[in-house]
Amino acid sequence: MADWTDLPMDILVVIAQCLTVIEDFTSFIVVCKSWQSVTSILKKKPSLPTRYPGIMLAEKIDTEDQENRDDQDASIRCFLNLLTSKKYLLQLPEVRGRKCTGAHYGWLWTIGIDLQINLLHPFSRQQICLPPMLTFPDQYEYNEKFKPQEVWDGFVSKIVMSSNPLKEKSLHDYNEDSTMVAIYGEFAILAFTKLGDIVWTNISVQSCAYQDIIFYNGKFYAIGIHGVVVVCDFDDANGPKATVIAPAPIETNDTYQKYLVKSSGHLILVARFRKGISLDFDDDVDNEEEGDDDDVQEDDVDNEEEGDNNEEDMGDVDGNDNVDEVEDVKDSGNEEEEAGFYTTGFLVWSLDECHEVGSNYAYRLTQLTSLGDQTLFLGSNVFTSIASSESIKPNCI
Repeated sequence: MADWTDLPMDILVVIAQCLTVIEDFTSFIVVCKSWQSVTSILKKKPSLPTRYPGIMLAEKIDTEDQENRDDQDASIRCFLNLLTSKKYLLQLPEVRGRKCTGAHYGWLWTIGIDLQINLLHPFSRQQICLPPMLTFPDQYEYNEKFKPQEVWDGFVSKIVMSSNPLKEKSLHDYNEDSTMVAIYGEFAILAFTKLGDIVWTNISVQSCAYQDIIFYNGKFYAIGIHGVVVVCDFDDANGPKATVIAPAPIETNDTYQKYLVKSSGHLILVARFRKGISLDFDDDVDNEEEGDDDDVQEDDVDNEEEGDNNEEDMGDVDGNDNVDEVEDVKDSGNEEEEAGFYTTGFLVWSLDECHEVGSNYAYRLTQLTSLGDQTLFLGSNVFTSIASSESIKPNCI
């Protein structure tokens, strides 16, 4: 009987194309190296059903143990499948010693002490180089005692892309129209780059301290710490700029963490408020939070993002020859307390066109009291909204 490794490549491709869920595909590619190599030529990759986001969990390793980690441990990332409540450990040598977080379309972005920023697909292991950290226009004042290597892990807080960096049905042709916008630097300002560019370029803004960005209906939107919403314009004669389109809602303040999420075809703003020893809330803010229970019912809020569990929407996935299934997910229930803070509730607004006579803004924020059948997943870099199902509770965050 012939060895499994001797199966013709065209037959392997046909088999692989028939696999529709990640568990089956994972079993397929761990058979041997030749079977795993099929992932590089598949036109269509298996994916989780669209109603279930793939979730990448944060590392849970004490800082004191960081130096004692071996190469294998430092290269592992954990992914959660909501369909089966199973965790999968992926060995990714490309992320060893690097900050790693999600960037949509199944990609992660990473940055390391080498200051290079890369896009990485965790299952195909393909990487795309973006301009390095030192090409951002606004830098700290470095010197012999304060070098850029000391701030690499916090210099860029978020990167969002307009489209898949690879052309459709291609594994090697770059999509030159793909644009990346980042929040970076001491003052959390905006910059952008395109595939093939060698530097990042600032987007002219009227303020700073941006907390989130999203690509929605062909445009990049961003929200600042005060709650003001802006839209980016790359075609302005004076250069790229961000224009205010909606004022901050009066119900929010600077202490709330703000997110922009696409939900049911609309753009919504989510404000998350927390308490704890890690957060410097004053009494007025605490009282305001306690008075907002009618807007977001505690029974309808699930704290899916516990501590710093970086939940990322992984989109379509390829395969990897080093995937290990681990135990069922168990909720410890006290991770936020251990982190020094806990979520107390949310406020939600919808971005709607403004038709008020005399208004200086094209849009307004309308507060919502329900998400309907939608469930929101908030992570460190990627947020998603999905329709509820039998296994996902509706109207929850």
